[in-house]
Order: sequence, then structure tokens, then C-alpha cells
Amino acid sequence: MIQEIEGARKRILQEVNTEFDILLDHISQFGNVSSQKEQILPYEVKYPLTAGASLFKGHKPTSVIINDKRYDVRTWKQLVETILTQCVTNEHFKNALMNNAGKVSGRKRVLLANNDDNMRSSIKICNNLFMETHYDTETLLYVLMDRILSPIGYDYSNIYVTIRNT
Repeated sequence: MIQEIEGARKRILQEVNTEFDILLDHISQFGNVSSQKEQILPYEVKYPLTAGASLFKGHKPTSVIINDKRYDVRTWKQLVETILTQCVTNEHFKNALMNNAGKVSGRKRVLLANNDDNMRSSIKICNNLFMETHYDTETLLYVLMDRILSPIGYDYSNIYVTIRNT
């Protein structure tokens, strides 16, 4: 019982700290004026992608913000697809992902491959590059960040996600 309470306290403090960090970052970058490129709607809350996948569990994404440019999404699968599509616009990262295709595996399926054979729910990132997305929110974001982007050195620390707060 005490461990559960301590765990809840830790999660709440993490959320509060993340919110304050976002507010301070927003004020330091833009003053009190919102960026024209990334307009946060009244029913949305913005978090960094690095805030922790468990924070997003049970929520629907409304957009992903990459380099201050907003991309509207409705599902976590679309969010992952958008991030990876932007990632492969850089030739270095595209080549790194292509080199890792077939080498990144889960327990039962390949996570990143040159074709979508044996994938249950794939997304096409670019020609001859697919990712398995048949996972819950937490696992999908873990796979994206820790298994696919981190090994190629892609910096996703300035990617933000907006979710519905209602």
C-alpha cells in the first residue's frame, strides 16, 4: 500500500514538474505570445515526447510538434508515422534506419524492416522501410524512442505532443 502511494506521488510530481518546465520554456522562447506555427488549442495540453510514455496512456493525441511545426494527428500510430517520416527527410538518419531494418526485433516480430511481411499493423516510413505498430501506447512510444530513434542518434528531445485534456 505504501509503495503504491509513493508511486502515485512520484507520477504526480513528474506531471507537475513537466507542466512547469513546459510553461517556463514557452515563456522564455515566446514571451506570453503563442507561436503562429504551433498554436495550442484550449482543449489541449502540450508535453515533451520525453515526458514518459505512461503519461500518455489513456489519452488521444491531437498533434505532434517538430521544430515548432505542428502536424495534426488523431492516433498514436499517426504520431509515430509523422515523427519517422520527418526523421527520414534527413539522409543521414534515413540511411541509419535502412541499415537497421531487419535488425530491430521484438519478441515475436521484426519492429523495423524492408517490407511489411509478417507485420500485423505496419506503417510505411518510406520506400522499403516499414515499422510494426501493433502495440499499446506505452509500448509503441518505447519502441519508437528507445529501440528505433536512440540507436541511430536521433535527437527527439525537442519533439512535443499535444493531447486532449478533456
